[in-house]
Amino acid sequence: MGLTMRFPERGAKMIKFLIGGSPCTHWSIAQCKARETEPDGIGWELFKNYLIAKEKFRPDFFLYENNKSAAQSIKDRISEELETPLQYINSALVSAQNRWRFYAHNIPRVEQPEDRHIMLADILESGICDREKATCLLGTYDHAGARNYLKKNHGQMIFEPVTEQRAFPVGTTTDGKAYCLTANYAKGSNIKQTVGSRKRTLVAESVSTPAAFAGRVVGRRINEAGHRDDYNPDIPHIQRFEVNIDPQKTNTISTVGKDNMIAIQTNNTMKERKIYEVRNGKILFNGVRYEIALPDGFYTIRPLTVTECCRLQTLPDNYCWMAKKSHAYRGLGNGWTAEVIIHILSHALAGIPKNEEIVVLSMYDGIGTGRYCFEKLGYKNIRYFAYEIEKSAMEIASTNFPDIVQCGDAFSVRESGWGLPL
Repeated sequence: MGLTMRFPERGAKMIKFLIGGSPCTHWSIAQCKARETEPDGIGWELFKNYLIAKEKFRPDFFLYENNKSAAQSIKDRISEELETPLQYINSALVSAQNRWRFYAHNIPRVEQPEDRHIMLADILESGICDREKATCLLGTYDHAGARNYLKKNHGQMIFEPVTEQRAFPVGTTTDGKAYCLTANYAKGSNIKQTVGSRKRTLVAESVSTPAAFAGRVVGRRINEAGHRDDYNPDIPHIQRFEVNIDPQKTNTISTVGKDNMIAIQTNNTMKERKIYEVRNGKILFNGVRYEIALPDGFYTIRPLTVTECCRLQTLPDNYCWMAKKSHAYRGLGNGWTAEVIIHILSHALAGIPKNEEIVVLSMYDGIGTGRYCFEKLGYKNIRYFAYEIEKSAMEIASTNFPDIVQCGDAFSVRESGWGLPL
């Protein structure tokens, strides 16, 4: 199979990129019902929009991505239509998650990225994990739970060690057993009977004392390195709570309320989490023991935070700050691993001046990861046209990059006379 390449001439007014990945919903092996395994159906019609855009836009470089688990007949046809072999890359090389995807492009000399040895434990805000790399982050992560993770390895979960005893029995027999349960137990607790008459075993729960910290609320722009960059207009301006140098002393009282604030930190959350025991490499969950690579002890189980999911996709921690948690999970799970895209695009842009005009047509743009990648590579003179219909994804993309031109439904490229205002 031949590899067709078109390269921009030096001195050209612009360099055109076509990027995108049609939704994999109909092709993924995770699709239990009505999965498409041949190059026809809804999934193929979505891909054809990319082909039509390529024919009409005539880019200098193109990049197409999709799920490795698509049926081989579909992948073979994609390779044939785009006249290029598929390149398989696991995001584990540049991130903390296993995420196999195939990439079809006309960019020369793209090798596998070097392994950066980033582990799941490296990106956690708290807790510990039972594996080196996270399972693949999916758009359905908002519905992830401990049962599917332990039983099917779907939806990465994090384990928080329980270091304090939350509850203990009051009133037991000499061998540690509860007193005999009688019908009178329904009458409620009676500490005198528990302690004095050895009836009605009770459970005592510890009460945490909240910690208070004095500080103030200020507007800050924080860059990817975690440092202030207040004069950079490209970084969102976010109100943050700053703890005082001496957190036990308040600031001088002023007419501005946010100059003098108290933050309360408690060990309890609004939603109590169950505690699970790991013993001899197995965890007991809903009456079933599952093998797990954790030290013996007691744990609560939680999902990844949005910040941790941003890190899995190698995006800035606050990339989805404007979105509801469920929308952020979906957008990140359906999106690209930024550092893989940066690795591929860097070969196309090698030797091209940073002030060169870059025109990008992004099909099924999602949360604007492509736009982020070009800027991360140092290019500022970018015109970026995006086809996307999911409002929550568009909100994330446009809040981070207000210059994105949102074009709507990708099927509009089929209209006669379609074109971009170049």
